[in-house]
Amino acid sequence: MMKNKYIKILFLGIVMVLLVISVITYRNLKRYTDEVRLIRHSNDVFRSLEVVLSTIKDAETGHRGFQLTHDTAYLQPYRVSVKVLPLQLRALENLVSDNKAQSKQVDTLRQLVSYQFAIIQKILANAQRSALYMDRYESQLLLDGRENMNEIRALVHRINTVELGIYRKRIASESDIKAVAPLAMLGYGLVALAGITVLFVRILDALEKRRIAEEQLKMNLQELRTEVGIREFTQKTLRSVLDNSLSGIMALRAIRGKDGSIEDFEWTLANAVSEKMLGLERNALMGKRMLETYPKTRFEESWTIYKNVVETGQPAQFEKFQPAANNSWVHVTAVKVDDGFVVTVTDITRQKSQRLLLEERGLLLNEAEHLAKMGSWRWTEKSDELIWSDGLYTMLGKARETYTPTWESFLENVYADDRLRVEDFIREVKLSRKRLEIEYRVDEQGMLRHLSLAAKPTSPASDASVILGALIDITDRKLYENQLEKYTEELQRSNEDLEQFAYVASHDLQEPLRKIRAFGDRLAAKYGNKLEGQGVDYIQRMQSAAARMQTLIEDLLSFSRVSRGVAVPEVLDTAQVLSEVIEDLDAQVRREDAAVRVGIVPPIRGDKTQMKRLFQNIISNGIKFHKSGEKPVVEIRGHKEKGTLLNTRFGLSLADPEYAVITVKDNGIGFDEKYTEKIFTLFHRLHGRNEYEGTGIGLSICRKIVNNHKGFITAHSAENVGSEFIIILPAG
Repeated sequence: MMKNKYIKILFLGIVMVLLVISVITYRNLKRYTDEVRLIRHSNDVFRSLEVVLSTIKDAETGHRGFQLTHDTAYLQPYRVSVKVLPLQLRALENLVSDNKAQSKQVDTLRQLVSYQFAIIQKILANAQRSALYMDRYESQLLLDGRENMNEIRALVHRINTVELGIYRKRIASESDIKAVAPLAMLGYGLVALAGITVLFVRILDALEKRRIAEEQLKMNLQELRTEVGIREFTQKTLRSVLDNSLSGIMALRAIRGKDGSIEDFEWTLANAVSEKMLGLERNALMGKRMLETYPKTRFEESWTIYKNVVETGQPAQFEKFQPAANNSWVHVTAVKVDDGFVVTVTDITRQKSQRLLLEERGLLLNEAEHLAKMGSWRWTEKSDELIWSDGLYTMLGKARETYTPTWESFLENVYADDRLRVEDFIREVKLSRKRLEIEYRVDEQGMLRHLSLAAKPTSPASDASVILGALIDITDRKLYENQLEKYTEELQRSNEDLEQFAYVASHDLQEPLRKIRAFGDRLAAKYGNKLEGQGVDYIQRMQSAAARMQTLIEDLLSFSRVSRGVAVPEVLDTAQVLSEVIEDLDAQVRREDAAVRVGIVPPIRGDKTQMKRLFQNIISNGIKFHKSGEKPVVEIRGHKEKGTLLNTRFGLSLADPEYAVITVKDNGIGFDEKYTEKIFTLFHRLHGRNEYEGTGIGLSICRKIVNNHKGFITAHSAENVGSEFIIILPAG
């Protein structure tokens, strides 16, 4: 016993010595590192001063170069200095903030620098206003700047000198520490080694005695292991059962006050699931108290329930929302055990969410039915039960609380002419196993409403049928349909009248026009040599106007024919159609020395005659509207594309699944894209007849042809660059 006490005293003494040595060593090292840090701090001050002075010099050099040359490139260093110098001065102020004398000198330096830059700004402003040579005002500014710059250099030198003195003191202190510290550490180490050696010898002796005592203990421990093993197996089995449970299980004992009342509960058991539900680590609850861990529990209903379970012995069940545990819902069952209780917690978040979702969907469906003026129903054949939605009660003017739905309800107020059809429909619904739908009218206080009644079995192959249905008020739709039908008939009749008028008028105009041209030709041939120059000019103008009128009438006839629609469409070889068009335009191609290049083009579906007219008009325009002195070039390419993609890209509503996209591009005079829609308008021209021949009908015919084929045409262009026409047609 005395030896153990002696070893402890010796050990404590050595620890104290080592502690003292450690403290002294730490102090020496800290002094050394502080001196090194301060030396580095002085070096940072030197560098910062040098950078500030260099930046000021750059600004001086820049503005002097600009004064001499008036070249703004020399102002780049000055502009950079204006941006970076405030940051550099702030960095310098931070470095000397622990030295009041140096801080005051840096403040003075900032003022001198601000004054210097003010002088430079005045010099630059004066240099931009005045001639190449300096005036007196500028000379005085330069003199002021030189004097101020000398003060800046002197001040920087003084700051540098002060910091240099501080730097030398720190170097001397660092050298002293560096010389003494190794010897001191060696002495301390030798003392510690001697103490450790004595302690080591004493410990060896104590360890031998301890070894003998441990041998004796092993025998006793072996006897305990068997009993402990049995208990551990039992505990592991119980723990495994608890941890593998899908529900959280916890046991708590009551903590009572002096008067016997329950003041708190303490956890004595908690499985892994329960701790996971609470968002805690494993074994985080054992031995902890409920109110200390969750103080807010005292003000919750669950606290009262737990106390009541322990006091009365009556089990309890309830649902609880846990915002701290990922906003989950749990079902809790509490049962008394001894002076406490066991609680089983089951996560019902999913079931709760589904229940809330069903409620929300029900509300949403009711709102949707109200907005859409509709209602839904369900009929179960086995029980002959008919269930209505809230919307259906509202539509039929019934109260849910007092009215029981029946099939006869659908027959109330049915218009007399429709009643038999509705009765047959109801009988068919009960017998049929397929979707059924009927539209009928109801008479409500002298006003007719149109309703649509639909029914569909949920499982057509099932014997025990459940039929779902809907009743929709389509009165507004019927009114719109009737109005649309009338408008369509009127528009169709108007279009037919216009087309007939254009066709007849064009035919009737051609006969007198042919006579005008024929008599004009005879007049020119028989009396041309007898007429004076003005008379000949009148005849030529008359003939030219008649020719233009003839062309215009022919174009109108073409437009009228195109407007009559499309024959049965056929799959066309686009390349072959283009080849025939180019052959028809051979004379124009040769006359203008044009090049027409055809790339890969997909087949299309349409009327061949109209397709030839479409491409002929566009290619002819590409050749006709060319730039003076430049050979016209027309390039034609194409590819297939999904209708949905084209609808998105061009804002269309194309119906076919696939379309051919053909582009016709030229290098002509182009046009401003603000006229893109106008060029497809009948008789619209962007140029006079004297510049380019034509009637202004060609592109109108093109759009009419494309519309006949349920396609789309547009153009992209730029003046003096060229145009590109994009034609979208059903793919073959």
